[in-house]
Amino acid sequence: MLHILTKAPDSDAAQQMLQAVGENDAIILTEAGVQAALHSEWGGFQLHSARIFLLAEDVTAWGLDDAVASQALTAVDIDGFIALTEQHVQTVTWY
Repeated sequence: MLHILTKAPDSDAAQQMLQAVGENDAIILTEAGVQAALHSEWGGFQLHSARIFLLAEDVTAWGLDDAVASQALTAVDIDGFIALTEQHVQTVTWY
């Protein structure tokens, strides 16, 4: 399953998502979700770092390119986002 988080990492939606993520699931952070790049202590990175992606267009819009690069986080462009949706049979968006 692909989890799409649109809310900040300290939101209720983010906490609920972290409880629902399975071991074969991936996470893409979009909209306000990319703020997680400012919170390296966020539980998502602790538990699922290899399976977390940030939407590059939103990273740039929020001015977080340097934060993402300094933490070696994986950003994907819209084509990468589409590829992730193709790799996962199910998706759920967390608002």
